[in-house]
Amino acid sequence: MAEKLTGTENPQKYKEKTQFLFVESPDDKFGPLTFDETPKNKLVQNVETKCILCEDVFNLNLSLPMFLNHLFDAHNTVIEGIYDIENLHEYILYWRNRFKCAPLEQIIPSVNMDSTGERYFVLSSLLKEDKRLRHKLNLEFALQVQEFERNDKSYQRQCLFCRLIFEGSRPGFLEHLSTQHNLQLGNPQNLVYMEELIEKINKKIEGLQCLYCEKNFPDRNVLKEHMRKKLHKRINPHNTEYDKYYIVNYLEEDKDWQAIQKEDDRYAIRPGFEENSDEEYSDWNEQEDQIKCLFCDAKETNINVLCLHMDADHNFDFGQHTEDLNFYQKIKFINYIRKQRHDNKCFFCEEKVGDSAELRRHMEEQEHYQMPDVKLFDQPEFYFPTYENDAFLYFIDDVEDQ
Repeated sequence: MAEKLTGTENPQKYKEKTQFLFVESPDDKFGPLTFDETPKNKLVQNVETKCILCEDVFNLNLSLPMFLNHLFDAHNTVIEGIYDIENLHEYILYWRNRFKCAPLEQIIPSVNMDSTGERYFVLSSLLKEDKRLRHKLNLEFALQVQEFERNDKSYQRQCLFCRLIFEGSRPGFLEHLSTQHNLQLGNPQNLVYMEELIEKINKKIEGLQCLYCEKNFPDRNVLKEHMRKKLHKRINPHNTEYDKYYIVNYLEEDKDWQAIQKEDDRYAIRPGFEENSDEEYSDWNEQEDQIKCLFCDAKETNINVLCLHMDADHNFDFGQHTEDLNFYQKIKFINYIRKQRHDNKCFFCEEKVGDSAELRRHMEEQEHYQMPDVKLFDQPEFYFPTYENDAFLYFIDDVEDQ
C-alpha cells in the first residue's frame, strides 16, 4: 500500500512512493482476470489509446507502465488505483474528452511540492465524477464477463474432488460441484469471474483449509470429513475476499450485498418476526426444486407443467410471449414480474392496488396478462433476483413450445 502523500516530498520521492502505479500488476496481467481460460483477452480491446492530455498514442495492454510514466513526467499527473479500473481505454477516452471542455486545473485536485513549487494532479475515486465513472465501467465489464462465462461451452477442468475431467460451461462445472459433491457457492447466474473463484477454492482445499471456518487440518481426509459433518462445504458470506465474485456487489457504489440487503424491505426483519420466519415469508416458502407461478401461489416441480398452468389459469403463454427475448431479457422479465407482484403493482400498466387478491382481480378484469413494453423490465436492476433461490430462473432454458 502506498504511503499517503503529504505534499512535502520532492518529485523523485513522490515518484518512488507512487511506484506501484508504474510496475506490472501482481498478477502480471491487465485487470483482475488472471487465468488463461478467462475471457480477458476477448473482452479487453487491444487498441491504441491517445494520452489524456496530448496526442501521444499508447497500447495500454502492452505498455501501461510507459503510459503512466509519460503522464507523470510530461503532465505531472497520476491515476490512482489504475489496475482496479476495467476498460481503461474508455476511462482514458472519457477524461480526454472532459479535459477538452475545461482545463485540468479546474476539474481534478493537485498536490503542491514545497521544494520545487510543482503541482501534481491526481485522478482518483475521491473525485465524485471519477468514482461514478469507475463504478459504471466496472459494472459493465463484470456483466460482459458474466455473459461470456454463461455462454462459453469450451471450458475444461478437472473436478476439485474427483477424477472427472469436466467439459462444457462454467455454470455446468459449478452444478457438478453442487450436485455431486455438495459444494454450495450459490446460483451460478449470480456469480462472475468464476474461474478465479474456482481456483481460489482449489488453493484453499489444497492448502488443507476449511472454506467456511478457515481452520487448517493435518490431511485431506480429515478436512473432507470436517467439511461434510459441519456442513462447511460453502464459503463464509462474511469473508469480503469473496465479494468480487457475486454480481450483486457491483450494483451500487460503495454498497456490498449486506448493505443492499439492509436497505431492501423485501429482506428486512420486521418487528415481531424472526429472520426468515414462516409468518414473514408466508407467500414464498418453497421446497427444493419447486417452481412458483409468476402470478399466484401455485407450485410445480416441472417448468413445463407450470407453464401449462399459467396458460390455462392466467391466459399467459410464457413460451410464446417471451420467444423474442434473449436469455438475459427473460431473467429480467421474471425478476420484474416478481418485484411488481411483491409491490402489488400490475406488471403491464404498473397500477398499484391494495393487496394480492385485488391485483389478481385487476389483471383479470383489465385483461392485463399480456407482454408489457420491454423498456419496463429491460433495466440493469432486474439482472438480480427479487427472491433468493428463485427456481423459475434455473429452468428458463427448459421451457418447451406448448
